[in-house]
Amino acid sequence: MPSHHQPFNPRFRVPGRKHAALRLQSGDHHWGICYPGPDEPIVVAGFGEAAMLATDILDLPVHNEVVVLLDERRQVTALLLDPPAEIGLLIGCVALPGLEAPFCQTLCIVVNADVYFGPPRDADRRGYQALRRAHMAQGLLLLDVILTNGDTVRSLAIGCDPDPVWFDEFEPLPEQWATATDPAA
Repeated sequence: MPSHHQPFNPRFRVPGRKHAALRLQSGDHHWGICYPGPDEPIVVAGFGEAAMLATDILDLPVHNEVVVLLDERRQVTALLLDPPAEIGLLIGCVALPGLEAPFCQTLCIVVNADVYFGPPRDADRRGYQALRRAHMAQGLLLLDVILTNGDTVRSLAIGCDPDPVWFDEFEPLPEQWATATDPAA
């Protein structure tokens, strides 16, 4: 069976600091939305790509968290930079400006977190499970919550979930199949 895996790319090309597509403000909270370049899609097929993305987003104007939105092929459709907590929690229910590409999966990357060794803390376990349930209630699959300080990357899905999505076999759908089944296409 032929493989549809993307060639290994040691660095993703996330939009740079100077190219934030949309800056937003909610009350006193400043945040933004970035979009990957259409000619260089970002596909997060496995944990290795998620870890690389977690370190690459440090090149963006982000301080605390990035919520990554992905389609059914695990192609990144948008990156929410430091969104308000209610948007990160209720992302499936919120209409955001400039967010036109559909998404059905999410990935949270927490920056400058206390990245520690050993089993997940009870608070991290409860937080991960609560966010996962909230996303499932909205019809979304939370792939992971990744903690990073720039040097270390830690997956709460691998640490907290007895059957994390990263251990499932995944092959991104070919572009032509996704387009043929999309009623909007």
